[in-house]
Formats: sequence, C-alpha cells, structure tokens
Amino acid sequence: MRYLVLTFLLFTSASWAGCNNIACYGVGKDVLTRTYLSSTGNIYIGAPVGKENLKCDLFEGQYMTLKMNHLLYREIYSTILTGIAAQKQLQIRIVENSPECEVSYVTMNP
Repeated sequence: MRYLVLTFLLFTSASWAGCNNIACYGVGKDVLTRTYLSSTGNIYIGAPVGKENLKCDLFEGQYMTLKMNHLLYREIYSTILTGIAAQKQLQIRIVENSPECEVSYVTMNP
C-alpha cells in the first residue's frame, strides 16, 4: 500500500509549482511531475510548469537529472522523497547551462 501511495504522489500533476532560470520549486509532490531511476543509476525528475525558463537542456525535453556520481546523491534523493511525503516546500537547484539540467542541490522548508 505504501508503494501505491508513493507512486501516486510521484505521478500526480503539478498544481502549484514552477521554475525560474535556476531552479524549480513547489510544495511536496507539486514540484515534480514524474521521477524515474535509469539503469545508469541517474534519477530523472520531471520538471513542472515553467520548465522552459530553466537555463539548461532538460533530458528528453522534460527531466532534470540527479547524476549517480553526485557527492550527495543519496541525501538529495532522500530529501526529495521526504519533501513529497511530508508535503514540505522544495526547491531543486540546477547547474546553469548543464547539458541535462543537472541537479546541484535541494532545499526543503517547512
């Protein structure tokens, strides 16, 4: 049952979220539209409304990329999942002009 709820949260469309030139933000599940893990170990995070404002090239035109070799890979992914489950305000910061909108860091606020 937990996996069903988590899957629902991850695939629900955004109702209050957006992106500026350097980050995407929103409350919990609203900050991302979809997420998936690839066989390379990278995690692809669907960007919400306004993704065209980001100063980077989204993977497949819609995904920010958390690279497996990121120093804080596990911590960032854990923060994203915690923010979704707890409905906290999230901001996902990207590396400007990166080829796959590489995730730089994540912040979570009450």
